[in-house]
Amino acid sequence: MNYKSCKKINETFILDSQMQPHLAVRDIATDEISKTVPVTNPMEKGYIYASLFFFDEVTKEIEKLNTMIQRVWDELNQEVVIDNPTLLLMELSNRVKSAIGDDSLDALIKEMLSEKTRAMALMPDDAEKQKLMVIKEAIYTELFHNFIKITFKNATEYGEYKKFTFTKDYVDQLTERQKKLLAPALRVAGLIQQIRLDEFELQPDWTVRYKPGRISEDYATKEEEIKNSLKKLMEQHLHI
Repeated sequence: MNYKSCKKINETFILDSQMQPHLAVRDIATDEISKTVPVTNPMEKGYIYASLFFFDEVTKEIEKLNTMIQRVWDELNQEVVIDNPTLLLMELSNRVKSAIGDDSLDALIKEMLSEKTRAMALMPDDAEKQKLMVIKEAIYTELFHNFIKITFKNATEYGEYKKFTFTKDYVDQLTERQKKLLAPALRVAGLIQQIRLDEFELQPDWTVRYKPGRISEDYATKEEEIKNSLKKLMEQHLHI
């Protein structure tokens, strides 16, 4: 699992009112959903849930970057009015670059400016999109490792079981979708760590209890099977 796969899942699958995942088939002309195809395999459903959970994690961090860019934009507007879109982009890019140390956010800057002007020159090019994707992949990797750290690595042993409790600050920062997907995200994250969460329980106070079990096969192999199965489903119904 990586950010690219999470993004693809978020773009292609939706959850119904019962939180059941469906492949969304869209009309080419209108981009409206014309039909949905339910996903019934438990492992595939878990993979979709976890992907959506971590997609939201990265999205929250990107929103923080957008907030930073907006703040720089506001400060610039207080100093000088730049009507030329190209000059505006250059100045905003230079200021953001000074703040973070590189120009990897130029694609985000262009997306923000494109909402304020229709200048074609502000469309991100392939190189800028790639730089932003590298940033998102790095954010995903850091967030996933942090998730493992605050969950499994901080778990306390209680006889055969292990327990940990999410802090109020952590829970408050979760999206509503994430709160509903936390349990399956934990199960998949455990499998990635080669841990099966037997007798798993997520309690109302956000305490998790489970009995750790080893899995007989490498989950990376199973994950490839899941991804290939979902890919075939997309190829069958989306004609890609």
